[in-house]
Formats: sequence, structure tokens, C-alpha cells
Amino acid sequence: MGTGLSREQFDLLPRQSPDAAEVLLLQSNVNCQFFVDSQPLAIGRRVRIVVTKASHQVTCKPDGYRAKEEYLQPPFDPNYPIGFTFLLEDRLPEGKPASEGAAPAARVEEAVMPSDADNPPRTRTKAMKDAAAVVIGIEKYRDLPKVDFAARDAETVKRYLVESMGYPEENVAVLTNERATRSDLEAYLGAWLKNNVTPGGKVFVFFAGHGSPDPTNGDAFMVPFDGNPSFLKSSAYPLKKLYADLAMLPTKDILVVMDSCFSGAGGRSVIAKGTRPLVTKVDDSAPADGIVVLSAASGEQISSFYPDKRHGMLTYFFLKGLQGEADGDRSGSVTLTELYDYLRPKVTQMARKLNNVEQTPQLAPPADRLGDRAGMTLLDLAR
Repeated sequence: MGTGLSREQFDLLPRQSPDAAEVLLLQSNVNCQFFVDSQPLAIGRRVRIVVTKASHQVTCKPDGYRAKEEYLQPPFDPNYPIGFTFLLEDRLPEGKPASEGAAPAARVEEAVMPSDADNPPRTRTKAMKDAAAVVIGIEKYRDLPKVDFAARDAETVKRYLVESMGYPEENVAVLTNERATRSDLEAYLGAWLKNNVTPGGKVFVFFAGHGSPDPTNGDAFMVPFDGNPSFLKSSAYPLKKLYADLAMLPTKDILVVMDSCFSGAGGRSVIAKGTRPLVTKVDDSAPADGIVVLSAASGEQISSFYPDKRHGMLTYFFLKGLQGEADGDRSGSVTLTELYDYLRPKVTQMARKLNNVEQTPQLAPPADRLGDRAGMTLLDLAR
């Protein structure tokens, strides 16, 4: 398999041993020192190294974070990056050197082991210069309970968009935790998208975090980092505004994925203390033509997470479907309806099994009213 490197470039790459001939492409979202089988080989965010054709333990050690490991087996693809993502939760306490970690070794390995959904698939999807995305994941709130794995959800979805789905990295805005205030959401879901979307372009919006209902009328709100469910209208972001702003964009190819819920009954949902919804139906529908919304649960249900996989329940099966499990007809392409038909029963079954809750993902408009959009191709797998 070609590497795109000249012989001179290949000879200059750091290598595990003189007889090594297999090229690995490694990348991280922070500056790392990369080790292969405990041997230090390179420092950077995106590096190529040469290894032997055998199984290897690759370790990424950035300053200030706990190290992460991947166990790789041949064959290796020199053009497909092996990624390491570090979040705020991975930071070491102040003043603690990275080498200390959190002994014993077995527990460290368990803590940093990646989910099987973390690596984007190799695809034939062409780069789409007119595609833009806003990806939001709020795990840690200023004044509210945390949302397990929401920031990790967002960072992983971003990697899929850039590495597998054809979105230019400069056209993908990622907002996590304290960088996802109400003013941030207003700026990126409003002016930023308007400035980056061209006629006929593709738009993707992802939200993982708390949702909240207005208890008097059922209007649904995304709760930003600094949001307060007691003052939704002044501190949160209404779905009606999101859909109205998206409807004003010069495209009819818009997909919104909501790994949140708006019932106020728990899970990834909150409500003002001491109140109960006075309505039985939360209004979280997408009213505008051209917008398709995949949501984690119906308006009356709660959304949950998958602890062993370290993702929201919807996000995990969304990613697994994109890896190819949703390609039911084995055509090599994953379409919107294929993905929904795959993940809906998976999420429902696993939410019952692990969390004892009813969680049924929803598609709006329903699949039978999508028309041509039912066959919307999300990515083309490399076969």
C-alpha cells in the first residue's frame, strides 16, 4: 500500500529497528511523545513512524495528561491515522508528573482503554468543501449535575466528521464544557453557520448535554454550560430558535443529532427544582422543511449512557452504525434510514438492559415522510 512518501522521506522516518518496514500514522489532539512497545520514537501531534510487521503496543504520553494506549495488529494502513483524544477529564492533578499516573498499572490500563466506537472507519467519502458542522458536548456544567461522557461524545463525533464523512476540519466547530456557554451557542449556531454555509451545502449539528422543558408549555431548550433551568428563557437555547435559524440557511441538507432529552425526568435532562411539567407532550419536533432530526428519546422519555463504552447510548450506536454495522444491504454506503433502522432497536434494548429505562430514538420527520432524504448517504465505506 502506497505511503505517498519518497524513498528519501521514508528513510528519514523514526523507526523501531533497522529491519522495520511498516509505516504507522499516529495523531493526537495535543502534543504527545509516542512510544512503541515502550520505546520512545517521536514527538508531535501527527507523526509517521516505521515498525515491524507484528502486534504492537502504542502509547501516547502528553505533558499534564494520563497516558493512553492502543494495541495494534497488522496489516497497517499508512494513510489511516490511529487517533488519541485527550479531554479535560484526562488531565493529571496540578504538579503531578505524567509518569506517576494512577497506579496500579492494571487500573490505569482500564481507565484509558478506548471504546470500540472511537476510531472512525476508512471511507471513500469525497471531501465536501461546502459542508459545515457545529458539535456541542457539555459534560461539566457550572451549576448543574454532570452529563457523563458528553464531551467525549462531541470530540469523537468531530473525528468522524473530519476523518470519515468529508467535512473540512476548518468547517467543524467543537464547543465543549465551559466553551459552550449560551453566548457561544448563539454565536456558532447563528452567525458562524450563516457565514460558513453556501447554497446547496451540507450542515450537521450535534448536541450532547442537558435538555430541559418549559414546564408551562412544553417548549424544549438546550441547556448550555451556564444555563439555569429556573430561568430557561434568559439562560438556555430554545430548539424552536435552533430550527428557525437552520431553516434560514441556503440549503435543505441539514441533519441534527440530539443525544439529550427534554422530559425533565432525569438522564440527560433537568428541570427547575421543585417544579413538575404541566404538559404531557414536550415540543421538540423539527418544523422546517429540509431539516432532519435524530433524537435520543421521545419527548416523555429520558436518554441514558453506556458506561462500559464511555459514550451516550445514542452516540455509541450512532458511531457503530457509521463504522459499517448499519450497512444492512452491504452496499458499502450507510444511509440515514439504514442508520436509524439499525440504532433504534439497539438503543432501546441496551437502555432497558443496562439502565432499566425506556429509551426509543426518534426521527423527525418520520422515515416514511422523508422522501428522497431517506436515502441520504452519510458515508461510503472503504471495502
